[in-house]
Amino acid sequence: MQIIESLSRLFKQKIFLSVIFVEYERYGGSSNKAFKILQGYLGCIQDCRITYLRVDNKNEQRQIEREGNVYTVGGDNTCREFSGWQKGLEAINSLKLNCDLVLIVNDMFLKPGPSFLQDYSTKEVLKRCIEGNKIIGRIDTVNQLSRVFDCDVSSWVCTNAFFVPKPAFDRLKSVVLVDDKIHDIFVVNYSSRHLQYKTYLDPANLGNGNFVIEIDLMDNSAKEIRFKLDMVTAEGEIITDENMQLGIIPRAVSYNGSSCPGEVFIRGIDDSRGRTLESFLLSLPREPGKFIFAGLVPPDICTELYPNLLQISVYNDSYLYQENAPINITYQRWLIEWLTERWHSRFAINASTWERFKSKSAAIMNESLLTAKFSELGYKPENFGDRIYY
Repeated sequence: MQIIESLSRLFKQKIFLSVIFVEYERYGGSSNKAFKILQGYLGCIQDCRITYLRVDNKNEQRQIEREGNVYTVGGDNTCREFSGWQKGLEAINSLKLNCDLVLIVNDMFLKPGPSFLQDYSTKEVLKRCIEGNKIIGRIDTVNQLSRVFDCDVSSWVCTNAFFVPKPAFDRLKSVVLVDDKIHDIFVVNYSSRHLQYKTYLDPANLGNGNFVIEIDLMDNSAKEIRFKLDMVTAEGEIITDENMQLGIIPRAVSYNGSSCPGEVFIRGIDDSRGRTLESFLLSLPREPGKFIFAGLVPPDICTELYPNLLQISVYNDSYLYQENAPINITYQRWLIEWLTERWHSRFAINASTWERFKSKSAAIMNESLLTAKFSELGYKPENFGDRIYY
């Protein structure tokens, strides 16, 4: 009897961790490699019984397979990794797995740099998560007040790897928080009015680098327009990369003859001289009129461009959003800035990329809303520790 009680106490000391690993290109090699690294990180946790669920989001009809403590289940790529994680949570319940804590992770958890799991996969972190009703991962922020669907999404736990107590998922019901609701935010079909103007500057013909752009904005429904610079070939192929030093110097900006305020330049990317801009916003009155922009392309940038061209695109981003959409202007700007300028797979927004833009934006909103909804349920986000990984 004493032996049984001792074994029972020992058994109760263990933490039951379920790891939901969503993958898409399982047979390309990279996913298997990432999974092995993940197992190596978690394998050192003391007094922890781990069950892995590999969710194959490319094969939704796959039947459940088991090899030791690893289950493989068919996924759901409808809402990218979020619907895949939901399939994993449903599998935990249908398989009746013992589960105190869930690690949500995907095959990109090592991007863009090392994961906190290599140093913080400890029983202490797991206990802190369970006993303190915490969600633990890497906390990120836009450093500005951002809201969507009446939730503060100014900071969030990155979903490429984070720990969550199982009861939090039971109360949340679903990790897919934005699906068809995306059309409460964005217009259904891309509007050609989004691109207000496009021109090309040939550095060979710029002379002293000065240029003037004039645009008649006959339907100015927004208070701001966005400039974007890219290097393109003579055939129009965009070849800009993150290491290129593009930039122009604004000389004079006017609308209907009045000077435009410059304090709303929120996307200025300064070069080493602190004077050029690659992409920025300009404040305009909500009325039709003529917009005139006089600028200078510095001679050294002209030299770097040759024989390619400088493409200047002018956008009115209000045409992307529903009127009175439940998203504040800060978050609207950030979504566009991230996906068109800062993301490693950035792309231009146009008719051919519109569905991709909405899909990726929905994933970003799902990530930030997940933290907000957990917080509403009493599970506060907390950083894994003090070390910075990327």
